[in-house]
Amino acid sequence: MKKAFPFFAFIGLMLAFAACSKKDDVAPAIDSATQIAGTYVMNNFRYDSASVSVYNYTLPVSSGSNTLSGTIVARRDSASVVYTTYTLKLTGYPDDNETIGQLKLQGTAAPYDLYYGTTKVGTADGSNFTIDFSYTDGGITYRQVISGKKQ
Repeated sequence: MKKAFPFFAFIGLMLAFAACSKKDDVAPAIDSATQIAGTYVMNNFRYDSASVSVYNYTLPVSSGSNTLSGTIVARRDSASVVYTTYTLKLTGYPDDNETIGQLKLQGTAAPYDLYYGTTKVGTADGSNFTIDFSYTDGGITYRQVISGKKQ
């Protein structure tokens, strides 16, 4: 019996290690803002006035020695909020930095809807980010669309 005890103790120890295998561990869930946060290379910039397209650029776009490009940056503020800015760059001119502000992410899985207050202004899925919002000023409705792909 004395010779059998170390054998059975060894088998018991191996079973205990096998029961604690890492392959059974569940990875912690990643919140929506962490999935969305990052820098997106802008691929479209559009502006309409009174349902007339003022400009609609597929970025980057070049004319002669000038190139127009841009980025969208979404910074995680909380588990369901990203603070969003965008930058337009035109060769030879100062960068145009604009703040969109805090956007609330709604939905249980990507793609998430983006809300500014109670107004839906876009969608994001962690690879693509699109802002599409309209506003009225002086009786004229304006629409701006900005989209990008994550770097």
